[in-house]
This record gives sequence, C-alpha cells and structure tokens, in this order.
Amino acid sequence: MMPEINHKIYIKVAIEEVYKTISTAQGWNAWFTDKTTLEINRDGTGEIRLRWTNFGSEQENIDDGGKILEATPNKRFVFQWSPGEQNSTVTFNLEPYKDGTLVVLNETGYTNSDKDVKACIGCAVGWGEALTLLKIYLEHGIVYKQDL
Repeated sequence: MMPEINHKIYIKVAIEEVYKTISTAQGWNAWFTDKTTLEINRDGTGEIRLRWTNFGSEQENIDDGGKILEATPNKRFVFQWSPGEQNSTVTFNLEPYKDGTLVVLNETGYTNSDKDVKACIGCAVGWGEALTLLKIYLEHGIVYKQDL
C-alpha cells in the first residue's frame, strides 16, 4: 500500500462554517468544484459527485465521487472517490483551534500500481492546493478557480 496523504491547515473561521462548506454541494461549488452534487441521509451516509469543467492546465472535465461514509456535523466528513484504480477514502477532521478551525485531511487506499502512484502524487499536491483555496475562500471571500 502507498503511504497516506496527510495535510493540516488552520482556518480562522468558526468550525460550523468550515463544516457547512465541505459538507454541501453549494459549499464545494463556491470554492473548488463546478457542478458537484451531494446528498447526506439522516444516518450521516450518502453520495457525493465531484465535478470540474475545463480543470487545470489540461482543461480536463472530471467527474468522480462515491459514497459518503460519515457526516458528523462540525467534526468529520468522510467520502470515497476513485482518482486511481480503486476507491480511496478522504477524511476531513475538524478541531477547534485558536480563533478558528484546524482542518486535518487524510486520504488512504492507494496501491503501488502505476495508475495509483500517479493518482496519489497528484492528489497529495492537489489537496494541499485545495485546502489553501478553502482557506482564502473562507477567510477572505476570494474565489480562485482555474478558468484560464
């Protein structure tokens, strides 16, 4: 198995605001994706489809997603998607910290296949960028999408 992807970022806004942004389609589409859909059931499970149009330097259209495994308000948001050969699991843990929220992101499930190694490296970089975009969106209201 590949190593895990791990990132942490401090965002100087209330934990409730961070959770709302990462647990709703409207939230994702505001700072990162284009036409994401997301549905959470009463039991905290559900479905997520992350969508990007003309994304990045390759101008790719990306549609990926899967099951929401856990949605615990203001604590955790866990979902699966398949950027590699098989499902990987992305976990957002939210912790109160100073005047805001510590966001701890972890992704697991990649194998040593060529496709998974490439996906893991891409996602390790991508999640770092994504968390930076989340921070500037929540703290300053700035939206930077790569519509070049």
